[in-house]
Amino acid sequence: MFELAILGGSVAGGAGTAAVDIFVSGGKIVSLQPSSAKRPVRAARIINARGLLVFPGIIDAHAHFRLKLGPGSYTADDFTTGSAAAVCGGVTTFIDYTGQGPGQDPVAGLAARIKEASGRSYADFSFHCMLTGWAKMKDPAGRMAAAVKAGVPTFKMFTAYGARGLLADDREFAAALAAAAKLGALVCVHAENGPAIDFLTPIHAGKNGIKALPLSRPPYTETEAVCRVAALASDAGAPVYFVHLSTAGSAAILALARKKGLKVMGETCPQYLALEESSFKGRDGYLYSCCPPIRTAADNAALWTAAKAGTLQVIATDNCTFTRAQKNAWGGDIRKLPMGMPGAQTLLASTYAFGVKAGKITAARMAKLLCENPARIMGLAGRKGFIRPGYDADFAIIDPAAAVKADWRRLKHNTDFSPWQGMKLYGFPKYTILRGRVIAEAGELTAPRTFGGQFQRRAKPQII
Repeated sequence: MFELAILGGSVAGGAGTAAVDIFVSGGKIVSLQPSSAKRPVRAARIINARGLLVFPGIIDAHAHFRLKLGPGSYTADDFTTGSAAAVCGGVTTFIDYTGQGPGQDPVAGLAARIKEASGRSYADFSFHCMLTGWAKMKDPAGRMAAAVKAGVPTFKMFTAYGARGLLADDREFAAALAAAAKLGALVCVHAENGPAIDFLTPIHAGKNGIKALPLSRPPYTETEAVCRVAALASDAGAPVYFVHLSTAGSAAILALARKKGLKVMGETCPQYLALEESSFKGRDGYLYSCCPPIRTAADNAALWTAAKAGTLQVIATDNCTFTRAQKNAWGGDIRKLPMGMPGAQTLLASTYAFGVKAGKITAARMAKLLCENPARIMGLAGRKGFIRPGYDADFAIIDPAAAVKADWRRLKHNTDFSPWQGMKLYGFPKYTILRGRVIAEAGELTAPRTFGGQFQRRAKPQII
């Protein structure tokens, strides 16, 4: 007898959708059969998925929970509230970041973050190692190798935030990319021109309110950094992955670079696909602050085109949750405004509503962007991201006809606003399943006192 059977659902994968019966035992997918109402089934639990879409468990490749802001100060979502929001939104695995200071050992930072999350997460989790303060770090290439051995083959670097010690210069990028090429590792890049932003910010801050945010971070601050780091990666013979891309120009650079054979990959986020600069208007416009900032409808359209074409490979959240009280501390000056928004619970629904439902991408392409590609790029393939025998039985099952008006009061994030407030979204999951166990149903946790999330050691990234 099987532990779980999911019958009659339309199973979405990169190759298309098909009506399939799924059979699970021991937390793994053990069999897939063409759907048949006549087949006798013996299972401890049977889910009738007829009329529903079955996706692999969603992988959020870019999340921030319990991000330290200063002594005793953190973002609003910790690993418990953040992972609760994630699984109620169909995310079964997220990848966060280590938090050690510039120049400090990333492996020690990894151990600290694993300890923070263990026993507190409803979803499976992993971490990217922050790789800041390269010149100050003792044997940085050796520490990268140690992190890869520990199951973390991805590293994050910045072209911005010099005052916080995060900015890496071209020499440091060249060295890190060369080391990554030898290790089969992947450098993930926050690409914004920090010196240009540092120059523009005091010109606009304090007198333009939230309008100062896009004025101090115009599109060229992103595209310049993307172009420069892509060239450095090409010279090093290394792959590179750009996080949270927001502009049409960045998508065009990646398309040209990939056409020329460069190993460049990129992610974008729902806020850059579906929200526009008009969000900054009105009394609550400052709540939409994030870096890079929300752009224009033309940028939205170009990013959807890139996602459909495969120029962008991943949609992730960059979830960074603040409360209104935390945001309110800005006092009208963007230099004091916390940057980031909640997004873990709405990743699947916003992508489905503004992508599949709007006709911009197919369900099959969405499965690639949210499941298959992040699994392959981030070293989770073989366990996560696909509905195949032998893989973890992770699923997000949605009713494609069911609409829900987004309301922060019904979400699990530890905050009192949502960037999607009042919008009609399709794709909130009816069931979220982690390793064969239903962990959320109709937006509610099934076992709020059970933290089944496990740290995921990852293999070397695949370049796609």
